[in-house]
Amino acid sequence: MSAHKHLLEIYEPYGYEGPNPMRVQGTCVLRGPSGSAYYLLSIEGTLELEDNAVVQLLVLPRYNGDKIERAEQSCCTVNIARVRPGVTLCADMPFTYNDVAHWGVGKITPMNSNK
Repeated sequence: MSAHKHLLEIYEPYGYEGPNPMRVQGTCVLRGPSGSAYYLLSIEGTLELEDNAVVQLLVLPRYNGDKIERAEQSCCTVNIARVRPGVTLCADMPFTYNDVAHWGVGKITPMNSNK
C-alpha cells in the first residue's frame, strides 16, 4: 500500500489543545487483538500527550458497518488510539492492547495531492 496523507480532526478528548486538525500519513492496515482492522497513522512531527511524545496513532471506524477502507480513502468518524511510548508498530506486526491506549474520537479526511 502506498502512503496516503490525511487530516485528522480531533473531537474528543474535549480538553485537547494540540494541533487540530493534525497532518498524518497512513502507513498500513493492521489486525488488532480482537480481529478488528486498524489504520496505522504516522504523525507529521510529534504530539505531546501526558508528557510523552506520540509519533503513531491507530484509528478504526467508529460506527458499525463502516469498513476500514472508508478511513483509508474517504471521510470517516473514527476511534483513535495512541501507540504507547517505546512501541513502534509496522506492517505485518501483531500488536496487543498493552501496546496502545484509547485516546479519543475524530474524523479522518484525505488531503488533496496539491496540499
